Amino acid sequence: MALIASLRATPEHTATGSGASGSTDMALRENEERLDLAVRGSNQGVFDMDVRRDGLYLSPRARDILGLPPDAPVDVRHAFWQLLGGVDRRKVAAARKLLVRGNGTPIDLDITLRQRDGASRDVRWHGLAIRDDAGVVTRVVGMITDVTEHKRSERHLRLAAAVFASSHDGLVVTDLDAVISAINPAFSQITGYAEDEILGKTMRTMHSGRHDREFYRAMWGALTSTGVWQGEIWNRRKNGEIFLQQLAIRTVYDDKGAPQNYVGAFQDITQIKHSEFELDRIAHYDSLTDLPNRTLLASLLDLAVSRAGKSCAVLFLDLDRFKTVNDSLGHMAGDTVLKAAADRIHAALDGDATLGHYGADEFVVILEEIEGPHDAAMTATRLIDELARPFTVGDGEIYLGASVGISLHPFDADDAAQLLQHANTALAEAKAQGRGIYAFYTQALTRSARVRMEMEADLRRGLAREEFRLNFQPVVDLSSGRIVGAEALVRWQSPALGLVPPNRFIPLAEETGLIEPLGDWVLEEACRQMVHWTEAGADLDFIAVNLSPRQFQRGALCAHMEDVLRRTGLPAARLEVEITENVLFGAAASAERKLHDMRDSGVRIALDDFGTGYSSLAYLKRFPISKLKIDRSFVHDLPRAADAEIATAIISIARALGLDVVAEGIETPEQCAFLKGRGCGYGQGYLFGRAVTSERFLHLALQGQIVVAIAHPGSALLH
Repeated sequence: MALIASLRATPEHTATGSGASGSTDMALRENEERLDLAVRGSNQGVFDMDVRRDGLYLSPRARDILGLPPDAPVDVRHAFWQLLGGVDRRKVAAARKLLVRGNGTPIDLDITLRQRDGASRDVRWHGLAIRDDAGVVTRVVGMITDVTEHKRSERHLRLAAAVFASSHDGLVVTDLDAVISAINPAFSQITGYAEDEILGKTMRTMHSGRHDREFYRAMWGALTSTGVWQGEIWNRRKNGEIFLQQLAIRTVYDDKGAPQNYVGAFQDITQIKHSEFELDRIAHYDSLTDLPNRTLLASLLDLAVSRAGKSCAVLFLDLDRFKTVNDSLGHMAGDTVLKAAADRIHAALDGDATLGHYGADEFVVILEEIEGPHDAAMTATRLIDELARPFTVGDGEIYLGASVGISLHPFDADDAAQLLQHANTALAEAKAQGRGIYAFYTQALTRSARVRMEMEADLRRGLAREEFRLNFQPVVDLSSGRIVGAEALVRWQSPALGLVPPNRFIPLAEETGLIEPLGDWVLEEACRQMVHWTEAGADLDFIAVNLSPRQFQRGALCAHMEDVLRRTGLPAARLEVEITENVLFGAAASAERKLHDMRDSGVRIALDDFGTGYSSLAYLKRFPISKLKIDRSFVHDLPRAADAEIATAIISIARALGLDVVAEGIETPEQCAFLKGRGCGYGQGYLFGRAVTSERFLHLALQGQIVVAIAHPGSALLH
């Protein structure tokens, strides 16, 4: 305002008298010097616009701010206008109106000028209108200040403040004594401290007590020497809860390079660390048994093998009959047994042994620094004995047992993968020899495994080349001797292997999934043969086809079966499917729906090998089963007392439930007479005939009755 007053006094105020004139001139020069010094010192430009004369004075600094040459003439009407954008032009026009119509109050205006070189400059315009005695504006004077850097700094500060406030990371500013001077909302959300509760306090307020002095000494040492520290630190929330931070601290320096403040940024990584731990555990440990899984086992075995000069053994253990337990009692009971088995194995091992759950019902034991094969054999025997004891499930007891395969390092293999493979091969040999024993790996076992792989390839080729055929075994009405039906049994005539028995290729087909295409072929071929026999005059009630568990689990089984019946022309009532108890108990709800769909379509359902699994009377009532087949193991020694009681009980149960009964494996007239006397309706076995070709079976069916009194395995009637 002193500058404005000086501008007001210069042109209009004149003195009277020479002495006064001299004093005035001197005062004027002094004012001009002060003005010049003030203007240069403030780095501001001065403008003086003479409204009446349409003149404009711009100081050198004003010209520099406006981007005008020092001596260039200025058109007062266009000097600013050409440098303004649309918005700023309206702001200047409005300011002019206020100056003209206003009450003499100075006006401040922030505008952006577009320089001739294309750059922009932020300018603060401070103006005052000078009026004559009549109130008419004669001059407009004021200052022009380049505030580009100031505006840029303001924008940066606002941006920094917005980032500071909106950051999801907790941010804190302290002095060099760690006294807190600023925090952001995320700090409060993470720690629980409000701003007024923590400002002015030191960061020691949140110490967890988990770190010793050496930890903090190292932290401050890094800050002092490098200006930066970052790492994980445990701190305490306001509510006392300890949490883990990922913290980064940076030193803020002043313009002379001296430390001024510390700024810390942190995240609460407690849950992340917990999740990382859980993920690592999930990746390396079995969730049910809490034992190392196959991934971690491979690493541990690699480590054991890498120890120079040390011998080790791998024991591959499989629980015998576990699948039957799992299928019959349900997966929850199976899990309970599996956990109990893991606990037993762990308790039976020495402290330096490593136990892992390889998958399903398989466990792997690593024995390090053994003296010889006898150490592995002793451990295997101990484990087999432990697992031979009964397991308690609910109110009952079940027996499992175990088989163990053993491979030795460095005798059998030099690397972990081969050791596991060889132990697994030895396990297969132990199971093949009768289960409940252990077996060491030998080269002969490797040859056997290769033969098995070759058989799988032959099996696939056999399906493609139609090397399979069906034989049919008669099912006889024991009261009349009439052949009432047949069971279709698949045979494989391999050009390379000859006649392959079913017990060699059926399990392999199940394991590889080839049982599905093979089973589809059996079903359709059996239905075609039944239609052929009927058209040839045979009086038969049904053709029985075995469904494997894998076939039964297929979602579209019923639709496929109906499609086969439609293509072959066989009435549904003449098809009987045989399933085992394991099929029912694997997924009871879905099995029930599927069986009801079959029954509703007219297909008969027989329960095969009854009595060998975990038979349930409740399930017999629940499922739409029409026939029970007594397993041959209960027929073989009839009429011995034990088997006689079992067979009699099964027949009585079936009759009470309104089910037909078929006895398998009848080989003697005595067996036949006993079963017939106990009320068994049907039978099959060598007494009535072996499985024969379609043509031979048709011949038997057309003959009518089979006379049991003359029937025996060597009878010409039966072959």
